[in-house]
Amino acid sequence: MRAALAALVLAGCTGLIQTSTSGAPARSSSPAGGTGAVRAEAAAAPDGAAGGDDVIVPDLLGKTREEAAALVAAAGFSHGVESTRPVECVDAARVEGRVDCQDPPPGQRVKKYTLVQINVYRAPRIAGAVVRAQLEALVGLTPAAARARLASYGHDGEVKVEPGLRYDPRCGRDVVCEVSSSSGVGLHDPITLFVNPGLSISAPPP
Repeated sequence: MRAALAALVLAGCTGLIQTSTSGAPARSSSPAGGTGAVRAEAAAAPDGAAGGDDVIVPDLLGKTREEAAALVAAAGFSHGVESTRPVECVDAARVEGRVDCQDPPPGQRVKKYTLVQINVYRAPRIAGAVVRAQLEALVGLTPAAARARLASYGHDGEVKVEPGLRYDPRCGRDVVCEVSSSSGVGLHDPITLFVNPGLSISAPPP
């Protein structure tokens, strides 16, 4: 009797084991939808590479540092302009206190966290002298503006204004066309500014 009962219990346990192993597989612990749903959610999630963080680099050439910083901020960049590494552009227009080179170049599409590097041109300085680049910057100015520019360089020598030897059509009227010294002068040395002479039209001989 006991043997028969033990056999019956053993048979029931065997049936349960077979039912568990041969039935439907256990459910996965992954979210509903499986791998496909996960990929779909990832694709729908916002991603900086999708273009949401893209901005267009503004043209900063010829601007002051303050103007360049304002343009970069208005374009949506996360950082202001930087001058942490040298950037140099060949044949760039060099105007004192103005941006003459930038990286990235204007019009390029970049991420908004990109650092915009600029170079603000500063003419070379020599203590106690007005250098060639500073003298060349006087050409095209009125005599009064040229005097003021020389004073800003620290020049306190005599400044003369005289008409040039001949009229230069490439130079405007009443502006400096040439300087007496093109290589540089001392801060206390005299300097002469030449302006275009007035045109005189002679009547044809009778």
